Amino acid sequence: MQSTITTHQQGYRYGLRQPGNILTFFTRSISNNVDLETIDDWLATKLEVTIEPRPGYVYKVNDAEAEKVGALMWRVLLLGRYLQQIAGIPVFDPGLILDVRKDDKDPSQWQSRIVVPMLDGIPFKGIDHTYSSALKLIMLLQKQGHPSGAPITIYNVIQKKILPPLRSMITAGISTIPILRTAYRCRIPFRHIGSGIYQLGWGSKSRLMDRSSVDSDSVIGVKLTTNKILAASLLRAAGLPAPEHIPVNSREQAVLAADKLGWPLVVKPADKERGEGVTVSITNKEKLSAAYKNAASFSKQILVEREVPGICYRLLIANSKMLYAIRRGPRSVEGDGKHTVSELVDSANRRNKAKPSWLQEKHCPLDKQALEAMSLAGFSPDSVPDKGVRVPLRKIESTAWGGYIEDVGEHVHPDNREIAERAARLFELCNAGVDIISSDITQPWHDNGAIINEVNYAPYFGGNDIARSLIPVYLEKLMNGDGRIPVEIVVGSDKAVEEGRSRQESFIRRNVDCYLTSHNLTVTPSGEHLTFPFESLFNRATALLKNKSAEALVLVVQTDEFLKTGLPIDHFDRLIHIDNDIINWNDSNRKINSNVRQELLKLLQFFAQKINKS
Repeated sequence: MQSTITTHQQGYRYGLRQPGNILTFFTRSISNNVDLETIDDWLATKLEVTIEPRPGYVYKVNDAEAEKVGALMWRVLLLGRYLQQIAGIPVFDPGLILDVRKDDKDPSQWQSRIVVPMLDGIPFKGIDHTYSSALKLIMLLQKQGHPSGAPITIYNVIQKKILPPLRSMITAGISTIPILRTAYRCRIPFRHIGSGIYQLGWGSKSRLMDRSSVDSDSVIGVKLTTNKILAASLLRAAGLPAPEHIPVNSREQAVLAADKLGWPLVVKPADKERGEGVTVSITNKEKLSAAYKNAASFSKQILVEREVPGICYRLLIANSKMLYAIRRGPRSVEGDGKHTVSELVDSANRRNKAKPSWLQEKHCPLDKQALEAMSLAGFSPDSVPDKGVRVPLRKIESTAWGGYIEDVGEHVHPDNREIAERAARLFELCNAGVDIISSDITQPWHDNGAIINEVNYAPYFGGNDIARSLIPVYLEKLMNGDGRIPVEIVVGSDKAVEEGRSRQESFIRRNVDCYLTSHNLTVTPSGEHLTFPFESLFNRATALLKNKSAEALVLVVQTDEFLKTGLPIDHFDRLIHIDNDIINWNDSNRKINSNVRQELLKLLQFFAQKINKS
């Protein structure tokens, strides 16, 4: 088995909604009794791969065996997409099968050409690795027939051999895939800038995003949120309820702080997030000493804080307004009225262990922390909780141990929503996770002593069903639509430039700042020539798509460059074909022949909304 990749593909091709690369695979040993239903069931139930129907054929199928090969290659595309997603690579278009046929040199093997999505910044070896691995797994499944005993083996192969190289090529957060998946579904174009930063939209409508953080988030505000001492000080100075704490650097100082603040207390690192090193419900000096030791293992900056009675509520502020609110509960098990807490924990851990490692939660033992948490709630390992009753296994929700959530968006008192939105504005964050500790979120903070415990930069967005359901609303407001600007393409010789200038002027008359560019000429809305260090329509168009002053684009195609690069965009509004005098991109003294011209026009027509012929 071997694969060959065409390295000059870097744009949109064949109607794909993400930039594509062409791969060629050679396969042998196709089983006569390929059970696609069993393979699909295994992929869906064991790996949670989404099985989509194959789109209409781009290639011609000559016989039944070619059909089987094509069917298996479609599963390769779906599995390859899945592998990239769990590695944090936002690939959502499954790709396309271009051709399936017997190899000319070796009739015993099949040659399949596929076009697969490509993310900017991912080396070609990463794409080859992904789909070569997917092909090996699919071929293994089709040979085994009913791979009931294979999950653990395949899980290990994926976890240890396939995912590590992919994860080393990308920076991704928990919010990245859910947000960009929704952008893809909403037809918002995006490109990877690097280091996990993405551009959503084009030109004047473009935005930059890193996880759930956006370009309008203040760098200074971000710095303040990462220091709990500074953050609380700023909140208090702005008249907002904040934690009362004392910085300490020894156990002795912690005891003195306890004498001033009184019990119960919280001890936490001053500069850590995600609940790291936090101990709550400290009621004596012995527990205080243990809590200090725990916090000191994470940081040298320790806070002793007066504990506020209540529950932690996360108010997600997006585009400066509350998008949703959730009650955050600690890791727990839910009673069924039949089994003991110990049995419920064992059952939950067994179910969790049966999943692929990348879908597993952290194993939760019945350790000292769990026993303390359930004891405070009135339970023991031998208790049989009623159906629907939750038994906490930790005192607080944290990233390390997880937890559960409940939607409370409709119950948040307006005064509590108002202080959360004020806090986000105070730190100049477009998006923020504001944590309020309150005994009753339906009551105003000034009546029950609630506080703003933290303001979190780049909050997790998309890690639960509540958040995922609201991402379309969030993106629509962030992008003010789909983030696209009008783009038109004119094809031909010098007359095409004249027509392009005419189209540009029509936009300008409508007060739309439109840029025109060919491979060697770029004209600004004011009529000035814009200089670039390259003669390439693909590169110039890509540069203008990053230009915040560009409200519309007219691209003049005078060469066959796009056949080499693909298109810089996945959709444009109008295609105007002026004439057939198109030159060779590599040799400006030679015109392309009719076959190449038809291939170029076919490529453009894949992505055109409207076609005009001169």
